[in-house]
Amino acid sequence: MHTVPLPLTSLPRSSPEDLRCPICYTPYANPPTGYVHPDLGAGLPEYAVQIRNRGACEHVFGRSCIESHIRRGNPWSHTCPLCRVEWFPAPNGGRRTVLNDVEIARDGLSRVDVHDEQVRGELEAVARVRE
Repeated sequence: MHTVPLPLTSLPRSSPEDLRCPICYTPYANPPTGYVHPDLGAGLPEYAVQIRNRGACEHVFGRSCIESHIRRGNPWSHTCPLCRVEWFPAPNGGRRTVLNDVEIARDGLSRVDVHDEQVRGELEAVARVRE
C-alpha cells in the first residue's frame, strides 16, 4: 500500500514515546519477515511504518492505526494525523464538491415555503438521506 515497515533498530530513541504508536500508544514490535500488504497481515503485532513519498513528514505510526486512518476516507485521511502534511492527493475530491453542491441546494429548498404535501414529503426524504 502506502507504507514501508521500519525495524525497531532504525527508530529514534530520544524518548520512550518513540517506540510506541502515537495514535494507540501500543509498543512497536519488529515487522514480520517479508513485508505483506496490511490486509494479509491481520492479527500481527503493531509495528512501525512510515508513509512512502511523504514529503516533509517524518512521523512514524503503528501499521494498523495508520492504515485505518488512510482507509477511513475522511477529508484529512490523505494527510499526516500529527502535522497534516499531504501524503498523496485527496480521494474523491470531485465527490465532495458534488455533495457540497447538493447540501447547498437542499438547504435552499428547505427554506422554501411549500404548501404541496407531496413536494414537502420529497424534501423531507432528501433531508433524511443526508443525515
